[in-house]
This record gives sequence, structure tokens and C-alpha cells, in this order.
Amino acid sequence: MKVNFVRKPTPSEIYPQDEFIIEKVIRLSKAEFEDLLKEPLKDRDYVRENKDKMYEDTDGFMHCIYVVSEDYDYGILIESEGSDYPRYTAYFPKAIFDLK
Repeated sequence: MKVNFVRKPTPSEIYPQDEFIIEKVIRLSKAEFEDLLKEPLKDRDYVRENKDKMYEDTDGFMHCIYVVSEDYDYGILIESEGSDYPRYTAYFPKAIFDLK
């Protein structure tokens, strides 16, 4: 699959497509998810605790965490590149990913 990862995202950017692998799903409350949407560059405990799962491999795949809330029909893919904040992010619909 392909999605758009953007370093230090801003809402109005147009993104190219990157290949990715979801290493872990992080489930947030509605308030926590909305805080991520409002302040995407803020340090996050769940990013810091999962830094080892987020990197770009030698084949160009972005290994990431997938952050979701049951109140939204989409989630946010995050690759932190070793940081404690979501350095690269991408919108990704839940309907494409089975969250069992």
C-alpha cells in the first residue's frame, strides 16, 4: 500500500506517496486523538515509547505506528524518525485496515 508521509506536517501541503508497514496500532480516546490533530508536532508519550518501531528501511518502506480513535473513521500513521513527536504523518482510512 502507499500513503503520504510528511515531515513536520502542515494542513495545506500536497503530498507524494510512500510505502509503509504498520508495526503497532495505538488506540486513543476521542480527546487524545483530537489533541493530536490540533497539535501534531507536540511530544507524545506513545511516540516516545514506540520509537524503536518507527524508521525507514533500506527498501524505502516507512515502518510506523497507526494511531486511531473509535470515534473517527480514519487514523494517523506516524513515523517519528527517532523523535518524541510525529515527524512524518499520513491520513489513513480505517476501512482499509482490519483492526481486530
